[in-house]
Amino acid sequence: MKDRFPVSVVVERRSYPGKPWMIDSWSVVGILPIEGDAGVAGCKSIYRDEEKEQFLHEGHVVELFADEAESYYTNLTATKPAIFVIGAEDEDGDNLKPLLVTLSYSEMSSYVEVDTPVFDLPIPQPIYEWVEAWVLENYLPEKKHKRARQPWADNSWKPLRRPVDQQG
Repeated sequence: MKDRFPVSVVVERRSYPGKPWMIDSWSVVGILPIEGDAGVAGCKSIYRDEEKEQFLHEGHVVELFADEAESYYTNLTATKPAIFVIGAEDEDGDNLKPLLVTLSYSEMSSYVEVDTPVFDLPIPQPIYEWVEAWVLENYLPEKKHKRARQPWADNSWKPLRRPVDQQG
């Protein structure tokens, strides 16, 4: 089974004409699964009106790693399974580019901790089916073990201090 799935990312810039005190905001609005190879990395404008512009970022892949299998499993069994896009703004904050697309909670949270922009979206059906099959093939939950209690032997408990009336 393959451990890479090619995707394109749709990023949206929203402007606020007539409101000069507001700055443009960026968000990731879509993940598009790609059949075949990821293709050449690139960015092109795909939609534009007065208030927003959308960009298609091509050439990204979702990769799966054996040491992250538990994180993928946790994601799939969550209330709202998500695919995460980690972004990077340029120095001026004028552009947002996707750096990484991942299904790992632990990888995503490491970027959140350092204030990197992270966007979550529902997992597209073909990607969900792909990662589900991968997890079923590659992940075996660890068996939980209960600690065995040590039996208390008679007179095995001794106080740390003697009572006041018995000190001598």
